Amino acid sequence: MRAAGGASVVGLAGCLGGESTVTATASEANNDTDGHDKGDETPTDTITLGGSMSLSGDLSDLGRLYAEAYELTVDRINDAGGVEAGDGTTYELELVLRDDESDPSRSEAIYQDFVDQAGIDYLMGPYSSGITLPASDVAASAERPMVAGGGASSQIFERDNEWIFSLLPTADTYATTSIEMAMAQPDPPSSAAILAKADPFNQDVVEGVRRTLGSAGVDVVVDETIPDETTDLSTYLALVEDANADVLLLSGYQDDAVIAAEQLASENVDVDMAWAPGGNLTDSFREQTGENGDYWYGPSPWATTVDSTDDVFESTSEFISAIESEYGYEPTYHSAAASAVIQTLQRSFMAVDEVTPETVRDAIRETQFESLYGPVQFDEDGTIPREMVVYQWQPDTGRQLVWPEEISEADPIYPSPTWDER
Repeated sequence: MRAAGGASVVGLAGCLGGESTVTATASEANNDTDGHDKGDETPTDTITLGGSMSLSGDLSDLGRLYAEAYELTVDRINDAGGVEAGDGTTYELELVLRDDESDPSRSEAIYQDFVDQAGIDYLMGPYSSGITLPASDVAASAERPMVAGGGASSQIFERDNEWIFSLLPTADTYATTSIEMAMAQPDPPSSAAILAKADPFNQDVVEGVRRTLGSAGVDVVVDETIPDETTDLSTYLALVEDANADVLLLSGYQDDAVIAAEQLASENVDVDMAWAPGGNLTDSFREQTGENGDYWYGPSPWATTVDSTDDVFESTSEFISAIESEYGYEPTYHSAAASAVIQTLQRSFMAVDEVTPETVRDAIRETQFESLYGPVQFDEDGTIPREMVVYQWQPDTGRQLVWPEEISEADPIYPSPTWDER
């Protein structure tokens, strides 16, 4: 675990209006344990990266994964001597994160202050599509490049915004591979229930769900939109039970999946497959649901079993070990995407003869490199097309990669046992 002292992302959660800064300076990194300066490795200038993040509020469980991976990656880059930019200068990176409290309006104001008052030219996106949408508008208006690791709604990328880039595939593809996995089972589903929150990301997810289910010949017997403020899903789950749906596709965030897992158990609602779009893959989901979280599925654009080469962490496995050592949990794709955000900006600084927002934006558009997150190369719309892998929480063994078969850790347990059988 990260020791007390120095930069701490967790400590920023209560910093509301001030300059909440996480900084890992290369000048400190280049001193040995006796305090002797190593000399020439110290960078001569600083590039500041700014972002808002959900360090408190409804989305904070996932927001901290991004914040801590940002911090760790910046630390590693600075510890290695900083960024050798194409303009001949070696820079250290300074990370400025402010708590948006999971509030889109607050996030928008933070980014506006970054570009109007703080003079920050290079932006990291916030978490969730609903927060990234207004934040990306600020980036476009100010002509500042923003690299996002937590915004996947197609609405973000259908607005001719040349300044926003995303490490995630678009939300309408999140369920495709999971449904294909279910259809490949000996007794595939014939009916499905769709429950989705009303925000842009989750509505995009279920647009893809409906399309994929239709192509597979699966009848949608429940299709309900859940108001954002809803915290009791029992009425909706009763509809699922009454319709005898084979699979439940719940498009919401981690808190929604936790509620659903608890209420499926308490209401004794049986489905062959319960699925959510990734927020249910975190250790905190497991901690909150216990055995009630068993058998849930979720998609990921990142497979931990594929050990990719990485210039900052050396490999995927080294990154996983670093996160576990520093913060005490196993990373999910949110952590990996966050690290790739920082590395994308790092690569763009290295590629330009003059470090300016426009040259950096153009370099991001052309970037192509291997990372712990896998290959990074943006499509014309600023996203990275990628097929999802599928994870399932399994009893005893925990989170297991179950699809596709060629890289899986375990077979999917399908259908899920009934509550009376557990």
